[in-house]
Amino acid sequence: MRDALNKTGRPIYFSLCGWNAWYAPVGWSLGNSWRIHGDVNTWGSAYAAIRTNELLYNYSRPGGWNDPDMLVGSSPEAAAHMSPQQSRTQFSLWSVMAAPLLIGSNMLNISSYDVETYTNREVIAIDQDPLGYQGRPVYSTCPPPSLDDINNPNAIIPPCQQIWAKKMADGSVAVNMINYALAKTTITCHADCIKAMGLSGKVSVRDVWQHKDMGTFTSYSAAVGGNGNSATLIFKQA
Repeated sequence: MRDALNKTGRPIYFSLCGWNAWYAPVGWSLGNSWRIHGDVNTWGSAYAAIRTNELLYNYSRPGGWNDPDMLVGSSPEAAAHMSPQQSRTQFSLWSVMAAPLLIGSNMLNISSYDVETYTNREVIAIDQDPLGYQGRPVYSTCPPPSLDDINNPNAIIPPCQQIWAKKMADGSVAVNMINYALAKTTITCHADCIKAMGLSGKVSVRDVWQHKDMGTFTSYSAAVGGNGNSATLIFKQA
């Protein structure tokens, strides 16, 4: 199929779907994106896709991308849906992971909340940053990821937190602080966390959902709601 498409001489985006992480090491030689996980239709399956893709960042680069599956909206009328906060976290984290942003919702009945989610230009810019870097955790209290859970739609979500970071072409870093626990939790990126992003000392912080500059910090904390809530930020060297 790759060879047939290339022979047309036309620029065609070839999206492979194999539902498995083994596509990642060879995917770039075959197409432009490749599914590395089973279908995402619950928050549990989204968690499993996130943890799977955590192991595959070395295989993503401009021209070829790990695909953790479609974006699931928050409309309760849809066959598959998440809470509004979980669907927004998915969109944010998919952008930090440089994943394809493919909306898997009924577009005729999409909610105003989901429209706001999927049209956030600041978040889309994170996903489409020309550096093409796939983000990865720089802080995690979660158990180590395992490819054994790749196709588990009912993955057990531990009460843990992660901070993902994606280097950007302008030297800034896109950050997602995600809370998998049920209770609201304060997540802090201390100096070591900032250093792991390739920054140091003071950083300026912008919240891309509030569209607000938060100030300058040597350590940044966010109170993040439970059950899949997150905060999405841009860190820049101050």
